[in-house]
Amino acid sequence: MERLHRLRCGLLLLMGLLATAPAWADSGTCLERYPSVAAQAAMFDVAWTTAERLDALPDVDVVIAARGGQDLSRYGLRHSHLAFLLREDDGRWRAMHLLNRCKTDSSQLYREGLGNFVGESGTHTDLRIGVPPPALQLALKRMLAAPAIQPKALHESKYNVVAYPFATDFQNSNQWILEVLAAAMAQAEGGPVIVKREQAQQWLRAQKFQPSVLHIGLGKRVGARLFVANATTTDHPASERISGNYSVVTVESVFDFLHQRSQLQQELTIAHATADTAAAAP
Repeated sequence: MERLHRLRCGLLLLMGLLATAPAWADSGTCLERYPSVAAQAAMFDVAWTTAERLDALPDVDVVIAARGGQDLSRYGLRHSHLAFLLREDDGRWRAMHLLNRCKTDSSQLYREGLGNFVGESGTHTDLRIGVPPPALQLALKRMLAAPAIQPKALHESKYNVVAYPFATDFQNSNQWILEVLAAAMAQAEGGPVIVKREQAQQWLRAQKFQPSVLHIGLGKRVGARLFVANATTTDHPASERISGNYSVVTVESVFDFLHQRSQLQQELTIAHATADTAAAAP
């Protein structure tokens, strides 16, 4: 009963916050669009479950989390967006990630609550959570703690959803996570301090990071060049532009890399909550 009472109180609080914090429409027009009450309930349910599952892990303060968002099912990919989840001094878990609002050509770093991170993907996609080993957790915790310097130094505000993994012209959200991870892994292994994107990418090449390869047809490429501000292939090698097979940092490529280097000691899955189920909860 106590948990149900807290759930209801938290849900009311979340609804109040969301009433003044609109979600942006996917069209890129930045028209205000508010999630339904049922969707808000589902978001909170997944966020609450995530916090409970993470709180139950002994001595864990930093994890890597993946959620849905952009539909990448045609490429066989389930998750599209990565974030760090950090337990802060007040005991609450918060997400730190790179976001491209309104499909513009720029991005910003955000530190926000779990509900904001989960978003409406909580109604249709499970969360995938990776728990790093203690040494990597410690390096990440030190690196991401405010006032964070390295994460900002490794951020490129010029956004490209299909940014080439080994160029610094642009950056996508998963690429920022990967480059911060590279800096933290190098630090945990006693390597040099990485404060530039070029250094992070050189380290990733040396460690044999393998990006995902997505085939993008000519029609989509032409459309992106003409009509979409947040997608370009100009930073990719000529061979990829000719073939249409583009190297991209994805959720799967990051998790695969961490597993290959034995840098995940555990994985968790947080089931999504349908909007109808959340709305029907007592």
